[in-house]
Amino acid sequence: MQLPRKAVLIRICIYGPILAYFAYLAWQKYSAEQAGPEAPAIEGTRQTFTLPDGKSVEVIEISEDQARQMGLDPGEIEGPPRPAPASAD
Repeated sequence: MQLPRKAVLIRICIYGPILAYFAYLAWQKYSAEQAGPEAPAIEGTRQTFTLPDGKSVEVIEISEDQARQMGLDPGEIEGPPRPAPASAD
């Protein structure tokens, strides 16, 4: 049995590891998607609101410390601006 030509062997040595690397990355991504995200258990005050269209939404109120433990920064949360406290002038 003869070996393939030198040019074919060089291409196998170059493209083989590259294809193996991308296959490994694809397998890692597939495994991560199959495992799914694990949601942390949230403890807080639960309230249910009924929207004008009839849907109900459950809202969980948490403290700033709980938000920091979950990896959120309460100072960066976007939303409507809060009214400034009334000054005692």
